Amino acid sequence: MTSVPRVAVPLIEHRLAPEQILKKSQAAEAECDRALAAIAALSDATRTFANTVEAMEQAVDDYADASQRLGLLKDVHPDEKVREAAAQAEENAGKYLVKIASRRDLYKAVMGWQAGAGAHEVLDAQQKRLLELSLRDFRRNGLELDDARLARLVALRTRLTELATEFGRNLNENTDAIEVGQKELEGLPASYVERLGTAKSGARIVTTKYPDYYPFMENAKSGDARRRLYVAMESREAARNTPILKEAVGLRDEEAKLLGYPTHADFVTEEQMAKSAKTVADFLGALKVQLKTRRDADFQKMLEIKRGELADPKADLKPWDVAYYLNQIKKRDFSLDTEKIREFFPAETVLSGMFKVYEKLLGVEIKEVPHADVWSPDVKLYEIHDRPSGAYLGAFYADLYPRKGKYGHAASAPVTIARQVGNEYRAPIAVLLANFNPASGDRPSLLSHDEVKTLFHEFGHIMHQTLTTARYGSQSGSTVARDFVEAPSQMLENWVYEKPVLDLMSGHYLDPTKKLPAETVAKIKLARTYDAGYRYTRQVFLASFDQSLHTAGAQVDPDAESNRLYEEILGLSPAKDTHFPATFGHLMGGYDAGYYGYLWAEVFADDMFSKFSEKGVLDPELGRRYRDTILSKGRSEEPAKLLEEFLGRTPNNEAFLSKLGIRGQP
Repeated sequence: MTSVPRVAVPLIEHRLAPEQILKKSQAAEAECDRALAAIAALSDATRTFANTVEAMEQAVDDYADASQRLGLLKDVHPDEKVREAAAQAEENAGKYLVKIASRRDLYKAVMGWQAGAGAHEVLDAQQKRLLELSLRDFRRNGLELDDARLARLVALRTRLTELATEFGRNLNENTDAIEVGQKELEGLPASYVERLGTAKSGARIVTTKYPDYYPFMENAKSGDARRRLYVAMESREAARNTPILKEAVGLRDEEAKLLGYPTHADFVTEEQMAKSAKTVADFLGALKVQLKTRRDADFQKMLEIKRGELADPKADLKPWDVAYYLNQIKKRDFSLDTEKIREFFPAETVLSGMFKVYEKLLGVEIKEVPHADVWSPDVKLYEIHDRPSGAYLGAFYADLYPRKGKYGHAASAPVTIARQVGNEYRAPIAVLLANFNPASGDRPSLLSHDEVKTLFHEFGHIMHQTLTTARYGSQSGSTVARDFVEAPSQMLENWVYEKPVLDLMSGHYLDPTKKLPAETVAKIKLARTYDAGYRYTRQVFLASFDQSLHTAGAQVDPDAESNRLYEEILGLSPAKDTHFPATFGHLMGGYDAGYYGYLWAEVFADDMFSKFSEKGVLDPELGRRYRDTILSKGRSEEPAKLLEEFLGRTPNNEAFLSKLGIRGQP
């Protein structure tokens, strides 16, 4: 771990004109070209680890810094023209990185160093790790292929970059909505209805954006209205995104076979904890079987309520019924009303309380930067400092409310890479994104408990990205194995079920002294897995669909495969006129053949939480050990080694299975 002083880096430039964005993108490429050309031009006799392997790392990190800072604007900027330019810059960056990865002169430079001075240089642990990963990446980037096959690989990856940009941009810019009449609003809170748009006809407009979609699906009594909104949500951008996805799946299959892998899933999992597609298939298959009894029990409860409501003993469950009837079960069995609970979670109260929790647990201080120059008035900038030293560690932006064209989900992203450069450590900058319902009338933004959990999860990623001490950018922060990257944040989700934590994060919006009642907290904790049968089975479906797309060959039909697995795994008939694959952003957003990682990582997240269950969720000593062992090291060591060091034993799945109330080895 590094002990050099951290230095702050310039903040995000968001006042750039579209043409300036593209010029900066081109200038970053030119600078990287110059740096890499100088490395390649060295004679083998003068090569060292520092002027070859480390110099390549720094040149690429400098470029990645510049490109990420520009690319962020495509997801957050209010100006459509700026978003378009940033999307183009991001696409250009993806293509340029493909080009760098295929450069034989850089490969020969490292090989030349290895054959010469590399045989005698003594490397420390982080240097050895950098070399190990660099050599692996050379092979995975096709530098052991002949020229013709390498050229084809570059062409495939260049096209995939274009497709990913287009797929994501289509979803971000989507404005699909339905119109509903007054009667179809029955069951929805008045505060929700008041903030909906109004059509010329007088009908209310319900969009497919999260703040509209989920409350409607959970509370609207009209089955037909829920059906229409569900179909709209599950069909977004189908005409444009379905062909994109089909092409991408075919290109990935060809890419894998060029490199000698049987499937794209095998290519992806080789560098993850799972190591093979078969391991993933076995994991998901076992979990599917273990969850079936619980899934069926969930469905039976939902059916009983629906049949009673409709006085129809033969009524069956539809996909658009699930969220609504699960919410009815929660109200009936646990007396939990999502909308009443919201009143105790004003967004600003939650944010302030969450910071206090992380400060106490991880030994940091989080300070808002007053009068920060940001891209939207509701965005805030914060600095992170160490306790008790006061040393500056990094910064992050919080962009929590929806805007036209903004990224539509919750996420966190590093935009400036933490790493050591010379005798200083460049501190990271990250961005926390969400789409919570905005303030309306005299009511502030109010979060559901699930949204509180989402915020806590995403901020866990911010901590992973900013508290890193890894020397190299390719190993710092959350640049870990994809099937481990969610584990630290999933582990921290457990905090939002603990009374001491919720006391810090809650306060009724009309009287902040009123905390979420203890009996409500107890019920929330008791109800935590009330829908586990359905919820985790749905995760198995999503992960299985992703794996199937990337193991079935180039000609697989995404819609047909999705419908087949939906019925087979979830046990429901898929809705007609929907095209779910076109809306599944993970497939084109870096989680291809890796969606299983959410479930895989949760096993280790629950195992880590077992230590806090023993010592206390706000224990600063254990929290500091978690920070130093898991969060700080990034990918400088393998995840399994970090887990064993933190746990003091070999990891297992006992806590995960116990939480779900099932037994057996997944």
